[in-house]
Amino acid sequence: MDLEVIYGNNVNSGTYHCMSPTLIPTPMTQGGPVLQLYFYLDKCYEQWKSLEKERKKTEIVLSKTFLGKRTPAVPNSSLPKTPPNPTRVDHLIVAQMREQARVSSLFVKMEYLSKLSLSANIYSALSKHNMAIYVTSARRKEEILHMSQSQREHFTEDRDTMMLMTALKDLAAATRKLRTAVLCALQMTLPKPVPKPEPPICEEEQDERGPAPSDGYSYRL
Repeated sequence: MDLEVIYGNNVNSGTYHCMSPTLIPTPMTQGGPVLQLYFYLDKCYEQWKSLEKERKKTEIVLSKTFLGKRTPAVPNSSLPKTPPNPTRVDHLIVAQMREQARVSSLFVKMEYLSKLSLSANIYSALSKHNMAIYVTSARRKEEILHMSQSQREHFTEDRDTMMLMTALKDLAAATRKLRTAVLCALQMTLPKPVPKPEPPICEEEQDERGPAPSDGYSYRL
């Protein structure tokens, strides 16, 4: 199975090696924390959409590779629902939580199909992604709590924005690393190709080819 066909050129790029560091462009510091928040919010959406797309491709590859082989159903806990009057951050948190549960179930199925335990680094990426979602959700709840207060100081508003921006930045990086973990898990799950032995050359074929050009000569070093 050619993984470059599935995932594109990212497979061979320097930033897509197993558990490689994530590089995210730094936004312009001018414009205040709100501009930076929107920058990293967009980055989070890009990484989430890529994770969802690659997870679905991985499921298709597994279904074609292990055709007819059933996998145990993995029960997921109750998926979160979007709160009333949601913002883009609220939608992102819910989407990330749902995708986190689907990727976790995918890893369990991979271990069942390959009969091997996945690398500890893979589950570490999954755990860090889960923690990044939790921190982002906590920062969002703090922001809502402070917004509900009648008097909100400008310092508190900037602080909440900066804290949420930092959480989104970390979530984007954690999602990128989880994408790498999904690819590594797929490589571990797919059966290794068996090299075909070269057919032996029969004596009749050797005779038909005639003597080698070096036959009859002697060499001295």
